[in-house]
Amino acid sequence: MKKFTVILVVSTVLFLPVLSLAAAVIVIEKIDPQHTLTVLVDNFHRKQVRLYGIDIPDEGQPYGIAATRRLKRLARQPFQIQTIRQDAQGRTVAPLITSTGRSINEQMVTQGYAWVDNKQYREELCSGWLDAQIKAKHEKIGLWSQPKSTSSLAMAQETSLTRTGGSSPSM
Repeated sequence: MKKFTVILVVSTVLFLPVLSLAAAVIVIEKIDPQHTLTVLVDNFHRKQVRLYGIDIPDEGQPYGIAATRRLKRLARQPFQIQTIRQDAQGRTVAPLITSTGRSINEQMVTQGYAWVDNKQYREELCSGWLDAQIKAKHEKIGLWSQPKSTSSLAMAQETSLTRTGGSSPSM
């Protein structure tokens, strides 16, 4: 009996960490017009997620509808939510990391469906995102094929500054 107990304890200690690393099943229920994702984790926990480090065109902007469609397609692959923080509205702010280790956030930038959000950008989390944006812009991919590509964040800032009589830096 002692031998069985020792084996059980050793196997539990060795294999429990592996079981705890099992990936959660994440299903996107909806994506709202401002690109907040409502996800269901393990068919139980509902969560609001905002994509970290990027700004996606709103549906009223050029490439807004195309960007939403692309996000839905990319999010069909298995991914994990790498929580950075909670925002003021209680949403989880996170990159979505695929099984290959690449983020859906970065893929949106690389494919010309999103801008890098310079206010959220942190090199250790977004390594290569700015280079991907520069390349997409140079190659006129996606939203960069438009004559004037302005993020919704910059548009909001310009609108606010226009109302107050200030000036806005260009993106």
